[in-house]
Amino acid sequence: MKKTVSVLAAMVFSTSAFAATPENYDTKFNISANVPDSANITDPSGRPITDMDVVMKPAASGKMEVETPPLKLWNNDVQKLEVGLTLDDSNSANGDAFTLFSNQGEALNSMTYKIVTLTSTGSQVFATSGTTKDYSLVANKTHGELPIIFRLVSDKDYDQLGQGMYKGTVYANVVAKP
Repeated sequence: MKKTVSVLAAMVFSTSAFAATPENYDTKFNISANVPDSANITDPSGRPITDMDVVMKPAASGKMEVETPPLKLWNNDVQKLEVGLTLDDSNSANGDAFTLFSNQGEALNSMTYKIVTLTSTGSQVFATSGTTKDYSLVANKTHGELPIIFRLVSDKDYDQLGQGMYKGTVYANVVAKP
């Protein structure tokens, strides 16, 4: 009986507690994992999205449009379900319209546009760079999340824009509210 208890006790302890450092090795990896408590935009499975290419195309509305696939606003801190989303245009100062530029045809053309977010609670419009909108995430065991789609729509009809490939960058920042 005493021997059985000893064997069971040994099995309960983690094998790492009994691991020994090898006498010889080429490389030692010191490994840690820091799960951030920050809020961000993710794909549907929760993997952070750090960059995404989107291409606006002529739509039935007469505007240039694009819609992202479904994404999520996400926060690893389930106690902080209120977040703010700020969208900044690299081509525009805060308060100015989102703008793309094209230099095709030896001329500098611009196209202004708006970004609309679609969630289960409705839509919100980002008309100018530097704008922040608030969102309420839904608790999901270890984190908060809210499915979201971003729709970009030109201000002018596409037949009123100069031909060319317009380019620009928008930076998104998700911050948990205190």
